[in-house]
This record gives sequence, C-alpha cells and structure tokens, in this order.
Amino acid sequence: MTQRCTASDRLVDLAFLCCPYSDHGDLRQVAANEIVCDSCGRHFKVVNGSPILIDESRSIFSSEEVATSADVRQFPADSGWRYQIRRMIPAAASRDDGFSLLEKHKGLLPDDGTILIIGCGAGTDECVKLFPKSHIFPTDVTLQGDAVVACDGACLPFRDQTFDCVVVDQVLEHAVNPAAIVSEIHRCLKLGGIVYSGVPFHTPVHGFPFDFQRYTPLGHRMLFRRFQGLEVYITQGPLSALSTTVIGFFGSVSNNLWWRRFSSAGVRLLVSPILWLDRRYTWARELSIPAASAFLGRKHENEESPRTIISNWTNGHRESAGQVLLRTK
Repeated sequence: MTQRCTASDRLVDLAFLCCPYSDHGDLRQVAANEIVCDSCGRHFKVVNGSPILIDESRSIFSSEEVATSADVRQFPADSGWRYQIRRMIPAAASRDDGFSLLEKHKGLLPDDGTILIIGCGAGTDECVKLFPKSHIFPTDVTLQGDAVVACDGACLPFRDQTFDCVVVDQVLEHAVNPAAIVSEIHRCLKLGGIVYSGVPFHTPVHGFPFDFQRYTPLGHRMLFRRFQGLEVYITQGPLSALSTTVIGFFGSVSNNLWWRRFSSAGVRLLVSPILWLDRRYTWARELSIPAASAFLGRKHENEESPRTIISNWTNGHRESAGQVLLRTK
C-alpha cells in the first residue's frame, strides 16, 4: 500500500526532513505549530500538520504568505461540466502521457522506494497508481493543493541522497532559477535514482505572473546534463502548439469571459479530432515546433559534456539506454 504523507497527522515526521538553509541542520518539533533547526536556531511554522520550510534568502516566496493562504483552495477540482468538456475536446495532446516513461523504467526503482514530487499542485494520483508500495512526498510552494510540505525546489528541506525518484512535472518554467532546482534534485537523489521532468516549449504564458522559462527538447536535456539520459520524449507536438496558440490569440482579443470560453471551445472542436497527427513525428530532433517535452534521467557520478550531448542529438544516436522519441496519445 502506498504510504503517502498526509497533513492530518499533527506530529510531523521529520525523518527525511532537514533545515532548508545551507547548513541542512536537524529539525525538532517544539510545538504543534512550530519546528526549530538545532543547527541555525531558525523557527519554522507548521500549518494543519504541514511544515513550511523555505529558505527566504534563496526564494521569492514568503513563509508568512504561505501560512496565511493555506486555507484557500487554489487548484480547481477535477469535476464539473467545464472539466468534462475539456476532457472530451482537449486543446492539446495530454502531457500525462510522459508518465509512461516512468512506467517503462520503474524496474530501476525499488518497490517500496521513496518518491519526491516537486510542485505537486493537486495532482499526485498518477504517482500513486504507478508506485502503489512507495513512500510519496508531495511538495509545493503553497499549501493550497495536495502538498504536505511547503518548500521551494531551489532549497529543498531534505537530506542528501534521500529519494529513489524525483518527479518535477510542469514546474521548471515557473522557476526563477531552474538550474538550482536541478542541482537540489541531484543532491537529494540516491546514486542511480531516477528523475522525471516535464516542461513546455511552445505554449502560451500561464500561471501569471510566475512564468519565466521555455525549453527546447535539447535545452531540456542540457539542463539535466549531470544525469545519464534515459529518454527525451515529446509529449505535445506541433498540432498541440497550433491549437493552444490559436486559443491564446482569440483569448487576447477580448477579456470577456464568455468570448474566451466559446472561442476556446470552437478551436477545440476543430483541432481535437486531428491531434493524432502529432504521432507522425518520431524523432525530436526533426521537430521545429514541439509544444512540450519530458526527460527521464538517472543520477550517476559523471556529468555529460555539452559537446557529447549535442553530438548524440544531432547524429540521432541513442542516448545511453533510451531514444529521443515523440509520442502522443
């Protein structure tokens, strides 16, 4: 059975946690709503059983703001008529298809491993289904979703070499310093551990104002050059890019809510039946307009040089144990 940390437990499990500041000191719970670092002496709040562990010197987020907004649900529920319509007539190929990479390589992980989700939002179900016996830690920079620990990916409050797998899906574009998050992932992963990352390339601005980055598939791979590349996988192709761009264009014509809804529905009706055309692209290096990509890598001791990564990419060689592929649902 999956051991998913829940915020209902008032006594915080500190076995895997440490101070988010650079000393990474041991934590001690001194009250139901307070944790203290034995090394630096800093105090951290606990809200409804969930600790807020943010190094504010390295983060744009405030612990106080996270605490005061914890009772407000930010992420919409996967229900209601609008949700059902979006499912029936999608604007783009599902990026969740990238999780098939994790399923394909799950044999590299122990059955009862520890899995960290960075930027979980309200979506932990996919990981729970894939890893039913694992210990899963959902985290985010807010407590308005499913996170049980509020933290910044650039200063993770977890000990070195703690996790067997780290999932950071549709998060890095919202980070001011994605390289710092990748470095922290490398620190927290065990040797041989797996990282799964999903990022957009050709997609409209979203999550305003926290939208800072876009990555080509090769740029995505280069960001994780400290990891052995298993696969780079295009989760959304040019048809998806066209659809979301046209929806974004019509949405910019007017701020009227009903105009945006009807124009979006019209584009979806036209494009969703032909999203299967994205499947015709088989090699990521051939694409000039990929909408989104996923990377699966493994922590190892040596960093691959940019020259080697570029050479493998341009020559169309297999990258370590995998291929550079495009797949959509």
